[in-house]
Amino acid sequence: MFSQKVMAELLERHSDLFSDLVTIKKTLNDRFYGLSDQIHCQMLAVASGESMLLIGPPGTAKSRLIRAFAHICGLLGDDEFSGSDDRAYDGVLREFQQEPRYFEYLLTPFTEPGELFGFFDIGKLFDAHGRSVGLERLHEGMMQHAEIIFLDEVFNASSAILNSLLTFINERKFHDRGKSYEVKLSCLFGATNFPPKRPELLAIYDRFLLRSWVDNVPSEPHAIGALMQTGWQESHAKDLGRTFPQLLEKASHFRADLRAMSQSGALLVDLQDDQVNDMLVRLTCVADYARGRRLSQLSNRRMVRFSRIFLVNALMRAAEQGSAQPVMDIEQELMLLARHGLDRLPDPFQENDLQSLLVKGQL
Repeated sequence: MFSQKVMAELLERHSDLFSDLVTIKKTLNDRFYGLSDQIHCQMLAVASGESMLLIGPPGTAKSRLIRAFAHICGLLGDDEFSGSDDRAYDGVLREFQQEPRYFEYLLTPFTEPGELFGFFDIGKLFDAHGRSVGLERLHEGMMQHAEIIFLDEVFNASSAILNSLLTFINERKFHDRGKSYEVKLSCLFGATNFPPKRPELLAIYDRFLLRSWVDNVPSEPHAIGALMQTGWQESHAKDLGRTFPQLLEKASHFRADLRAMSQSGALLVDLQDDQVNDMLVRLTCVADYARGRRLSQLSNRRMVRFSRIFLVNALMRAAEQGSAQPVMDIEQELMLLARHGLDRLPDPFQENDLQSLLVKGQL
């Protein structure tokens, strides 16, 4: 699907980024038991710039994982991060914000847009002579200035907030009273206990290209023992390890390079290639099965944008293997779509069917 020569060039140019992502992935896997799929998905989101949603019951470390990543990026210090899950919070975690590059908020049906984007300063509405000088928004430290954003219980938000988020996520812009402003967003993470079912929420759900389901560990001594071991250390460790303060900047440079190569036409190969045809046949079967079983409608937007995830995954795999020649693996790339691209989890029988489609292109 992509030129191997250009893929190798991308990996060479951005080897520092993918080396950092491999290191961070290992670090997080050592800190969080049973979340390897979620952590890999998180690294794909960071490199691609796509939004990621964690779905699962309370107490499964969804928030903790996002904060751990923010800490690794140097946006949360050891003192602010250590033991953070023991702190109750209502809305934005002000005590964690060393700088406005990280923004976290718990959304409720009563959350107002001003809580995310800043309220208007009524005190400055009039000058000293009582003349109206217009509204001024108190926007310092608010969401439009953050590079990493974490919205907890994102589907609880009001329609006013959800409508603002659609443009914010898709266009990376904040519209304010007829004016449009570029935002600094690099990574947007969301969390929810359940995927949304109401029709009015499906548009915002579709904007989270990557979805990762989280669950409690199995009721097995080995799994519970490993959870207790890593969870205790994660909750009480003071030295949380190396940070990567340039990671987001490196990811931004990679995406800019990716856009430039795409615009030049050098990256995407002829879709009549035999190997590409094989991938498209299997992709078509997976999409048809998912739509037929109502696992996902797999919108046109999602199908197109997932191609970037396929590419990033191939580059990540090469970096992990220490190879300078990234290669697309049809089964592994399409597995991402089945694992992180559907609207709901398949049942065990559907999982078997999807696996057959990935491997054989038929049931």
